[in-house]
Amino acid sequence: MYGLPLLMAANAIEYVPMLKQKIASDALLLKLRERNDIEEHPTTLPIPSDCFHEPKNALFDPEIPRLNPEHKSQSPFLSFWDYHEAYCNFTTTPTEVAEKLLEQLKKSQRMSWVRFVADDILEQAKQSTERYKQNAFRSQMDGCFMSVKEEVDIQGLETKVGTCFINDGRPAEKDATLVRKLRNAGVIIVGSAVMNELGWDTFSVNPNTGIPKNPYKPTHSCGGSSGGSGGCVAGGLFPVSIGADGGGSVRIPSAFCGLYGLKTTHSRVSAHGGATLDPSLGSYGPLAATADDMTLAYTIISGPDKNDVNTWLQPPVSLQNYDRYRDLSDITIGVFPGWGQQMLEPAIHDRYELLKEQLLTLGARITEIEIPDIDLVETGEYRTFALNVIAIPVINVSSYLFFFIKKTKQAHTVTICSEMFSYASRFSDNHTKFLPHTRLMAATASVLDGRDYVRAQQVRTRMMNHLRHLFEDQQIDLILSPTTALVAPEIPAKAYSHGMSNAKLTIRSMVYCMLANLTGIPAVNVPVGFHPENGMPIGMQFMAKWWDEALLCRIAKTCELSISGVERKHPPSEHWFANGLLPMTNK
Repeated sequence: MYGLPLLMAANAIEYVPMLKQKIASDALLLKLRERNDIEEHPTTLPIPSDCFHEPKNALFDPEIPRLNPEHKSQSPFLSFWDYHEAYCNFTTTPTEVAEKLLEQLKKSQRMSWVRFVADDILEQAKQSTERYKQNAFRSQMDGCFMSVKEEVDIQGLETKVGTCFINDGRPAEKDATLVRKLRNAGVIIVGSAVMNELGWDTFSVNPNTGIPKNPYKPTHSCGGSSGGSGGCVAGGLFPVSIGADGGGSVRIPSAFCGLYGLKTTHSRVSAHGGATLDPSLGSYGPLAATADDMTLAYTIISGPDKNDVNTWLQPPVSLQNYDRYRDLSDITIGVFPGWGQQMLEPAIHDRYELLKEQLLTLGARITEIEIPDIDLVETGEYRTFALNVIAIPVINVSSYLFFFIKKTKQAHTVTICSEMFSYASRFSDNHTKFLPHTRLMAATASVLDGRDYVRAQQVRTRMMNHLRHLFEDQQIDLILSPTTALVAPEIPAKAYSHGMSNAKLTIRSMVYCMLANLTGIPAVNVPVGFHPENGMPIGMQFMAKWWDEALLCRIAKTCELSISGVERKHPPSEHWFANGLLPMTNK
């Protein structure tokens, strides 16, 4: 084409509906969309993996550290300490506890925390019992029971990522790396914990599995997307559950359920054997009853993995200064005043101020910081045709755009929606089997294109440079913020049949979490008490520089043992399932 015909073609492709789609299809630009068999994690650094070089003297299965019992966590919850000491003293065995736990799992079904239960729990417990008899336990967590979010492969169980159809009849043939590491430490894998469908929200409203109920108030959310993990730990079934965090999905349920929750540095924990939902943002980490449980679980699942080259770049896992929790004179904590404007809940603000005062008494230095361009990270306002789309009996999101992002420059939102849409589009033939909320999100994400995604990654680079300046040049050790801008909300009864979409609540739950995911830094939630009116837990977040989970574990331990005025209590007895698991305990 030349001249006027070329001009006419350019006008047509810009203004005639579907013409650009047709031409792109004919040019095979959309051909890769048909390749639903491509499941590898994406490579964002185009250098062959053998150029990374396998770490010299790398310990792919390093010796598991032992925590010092003289400094053990004090908690109303059962900890690995309680199990380990009971087994070492032979007051009970893993087999006896497993038999009791199976009964408690049946009773807890009404709480919708665990989706699939392994059929070899008693066999795992028998092997642990034998190890204790021979004084050959593998770690201090040998014989402890744990669930894992159902986007992670557990051999023999279907990895359904919250859906009603993915991997139907196709159980995982082998464990994900982190599950294998847990088993090598003697942990008894109970089963898969309930999650949001595809992890695409923060409240775990999932009619496919039942909505996980918060044990402090069962009508309220456990958070998400690792909601089942939060519920089963807060409800006393396990001291730890493993979650995944692409936009706060470990920290939000930890805050809503009054737990410790660690979002690890990106690629600190191997992604091998996990679903590729949000591969450049997500990381795995523990939700735990105590700081010690969180810390020990973290050290078990972390480290390099031959099957995930991205893990080769990390420094050794360390617990440096973990027991130095009474003295913070070597720590500088940054607080960003701009986040205070989003602290709409007075009770959260009060807890935030109390924690700052307590940290000062321990010798920490607290200084105000600036985080330039933070508006490029956090999700923008949402305009919707139906802002609160709740329990719509019939919904066709492929025909109607229910909401769109007002500020598509918001880098985290663009990245996570693009990556999750890429995963969801593999199942386009079954898209109507997704829940309405997932379909709504997928339809929204479908308007994004390569410009949006590339620009978002450019923002990622900018924000990483800003944080590097804070951590290295300004020598900030930790950044403190609330974990969420709200406490666990009540789930309306009408959401139980077809689900819920509430953009305002989603934004308020994620607003402080997204920076860590976009930039890859680690972050931890610590429980700081309860709302004085509705009794729901409140959490605070600390962020640290890349690979410095040791400092986050230390500050979590500090908040647990050295901060006064922070109440911890387990849920009411009717929603508490730890009673009777161990002898001679009043927890």
